[in-house]
Amino acid sequence: MTLQVTQNCNFRCKYCIYSEEGSEKQRSHSQKNMSWKTAKKAVDFLRAHAIDSEDVNISFYGGEPLLKMGLVRQVVAYAEECFAGKMLTFNMTTNGTLLNEEIVRYLEEHKIKLMISLDGPKEINDKNRVFRGGGGTFDTVMDKIEMVRRVAPEYAKSMQISMVMDPQNDFDCINEIYLNEKELSELFVAPAIVDREYDDAQAAYAEEFVWKRQYQAFLAILAHCGRIDKNRVSPIAAVSEKSAIENRFDAAEYAPLYETDAPGGPCMPGQLRLFCNVDENLFPCERVSETSEATRIGNLTDGFDVDKVKRFLNVGQVTEEDCRNCWSFRFCSLCGKKADSGNAEFDAARKKKHCGDVRNAAYEKIKRYLLFQEMAVYYGAQLEETGNAAKDARGE
Repeated sequence: MTLQVTQNCNFRCKYCIYSEEGSEKQRSHSQKNMSWKTAKKAVDFLRAHAIDSEDVNISFYGGEPLLKMGLVRQVVAYAEECFAGKMLTFNMTTNGTLLNEEIVRYLEEHKIKLMISLDGPKEINDKNRVFRGGGGTFDTVMDKIEMVRRVAPEYAKSMQISMVMDPQNDFDCINEIYLNEKELSELFVAPAIVDREYDDAQAAYAEEFVWKRQYQAFLAILAHCGRIDKNRVSPIAAVSEKSAIENRFDAAEYAPLYETDAPGGPCMPGQLRLFCNVDENLFPCERVSETSEATRIGNLTDGFDVDKVKRFLNVGQVTEEDCRNCWSFRFCSLCGKKADSGNAEFDAARKKKHCGDVRNAAYEKIKRYLLFQEMAVYYGAQLEETGNAAKDARGE
């Protein structure tokens, strides 16, 4: 379960969906905080629905969760009591600027995994990630990361960096931070393209971003096959390509159609990750709109609205005829968010705007599958030079 401990934030990131005061499809920043009564109720809800789960995770989200560190401590103490005997883990997504030595030691003691947001080198990060009162945030965040490494060096190794990439920038310039900043060179980075879904806008891609990103993907494949040193690959591209390479043979399993079938995009709403906001409302995750009736799947008092869960899970029904005739039916990754117009029902036209992206992604998966199938045939001798890489390329 992810807890929205506050809707307040000391940043005003220019791409943040909560900073768009004019958007009616998402809430804006506010002074609303989660009360201890609501937080306790949320933990109790999780306990009641996780009886058969060996592993339980609680994440702290905002706004900026460090603004409510007192509530975080209360939740951790109560959860450790409630889930004794289970594998309990905690996560926190933060901008990092409010960290201090005492907080770092507390996070380390309770094994709260930290994800800090940073969007690249100073000139790129500070274009979008600014303080509420103005001014860039890069220097402050880097100072805090260095402080974490100094105060808790072992704990710091588990830190992760959340990077929102604005594809209008040069990909090499974004990647530069992991080459030149020793504080970040060994940390895991989770990259994502800036999300403009609720602004009704498309992210603009610079030519330098596209072709350099594609080249790095090519280098990631060479590194996987042992043809070049992995240190030559952009850490951002390496993470992005890792899943695609590891799952490269899955395309063959997507082929058969069953007598009764459905597109596979949606999660099981409320099962893998459940988001609880300050008003006790429940959503499938933190990425959907909190103002949408279609995405709100229940509340802490009444529990899950099963009808809404079913509609979210079966969002393919709003474009049923189109889906029946789509060659990439089994590759579909579209969830209810892509069909959410802010109304009580999902919007077919809005969902269909994303179908081209799904087909392009499916095409790339098929190309990746064929590439690795053919490499063992046409480049077997070269791959044999790298030993196990040859077997791996054949999927053995």
